Amino acid sequence: MESQRIRKLFEHLKNETFRFGLNHGDISLKNTIVNQSNQAILLDWNAEVSVVPHATVAQLMHYQILGLEESASVEEFNAFIDGYGIGEKDIYETRHFLLLRAFDNLRWAIDQSPELIESYAAFTKQVVAMIMD
Repeated sequence: MESQRIRKLFEHLKNETFRFGLNHGDISLKNTIVNQSNQAILLDWNAEVSVVPHATVAQLMHYQILGLEESASVEEFNAFIDGYGIGEKDIYETRHFLLLRAFDNLRWAIDQSPELIESYAAFTKQVVAMIMD
């Protein structure tokens, strides 16, 4: 049942129209400064072209799932999505994008880097658990 539900999620993504744009690639407080005009400036770009805003938000979710030091708190995450103008539909689609990315990375590890399979599989399981709630 779980795999069928995941398949339906991926089929839904296939039918969506996404916008593509430049994503920072490592958005975190350590790569942010605020100038005297209170404008946030992103530093140290590791840019990639991907779906917007999903790729950036998925990265923040990824950091939270892994419990990384640079992950945003719940309040910071909510402030970010509010400031970005992200609605519930965007968050819903972003979770599915994160799941797709997790499976794609696991597939890559199986094909190219077997020593990473265990860690990528563990992360994918965490994302599946988050989606299935």
